Amino acid sequence: MKDRDSGFTLIEVLIAMLIFGTASAVLVAAYINILTNFERSRLVANLEEELAYVRQELQLRSDLDEAVEGGEFDLGNGATGIWFSEIEPTEIPNLFRVRLRVERVDEKGGKSSEEEQFFLLRPTWADPDENDRLREDLQERMTDFREDQQWGWGYFGSR
Repeated sequence: MKDRDSGFTLIEVLIAMLIFGTASAVLVAAYINILTNFERSRLVANLEEELAYVRQELQLRSDLDEAVEGGEFDLGNGATGIWFSEIEPTEIPNLFRVRLRVERVDEKGGKSSEEEQFFLLRPTWADPDENDRLREDLQERMTDFREDQQWGWGYFGSR
């Protein structure tokens, strides 16, 4: 007579395969998530490097028109980038509000862009007559502020 307890039943084999398949699916999903996050962090690091490079290029431009016009740069691997900026003066002499835009075109023709805004101190971009007027306005505001402080009026009204 044969011993029926010597092997696995079909149900036991199917349950083992189900457990193995589920564990495999979870591990593959985790692996794909890790690869996706790694690629995303690499792209963010590359983007930060590109923006730092473009900011440096912008700061090297002593002429305002050249800084607004921007330029092209090579990203490697057949990708190119174009940058340009919008620059407007502020109420403070030699201080400019800069909106920098970087557009990238990869080797497959895919496009992406990034924009950032910051302030930049650039005396060579300023109009000397406008600078003198801004300095006078700033000096007048500072004098008014000091007089208000002297008479007990705070910057935001009476105390």
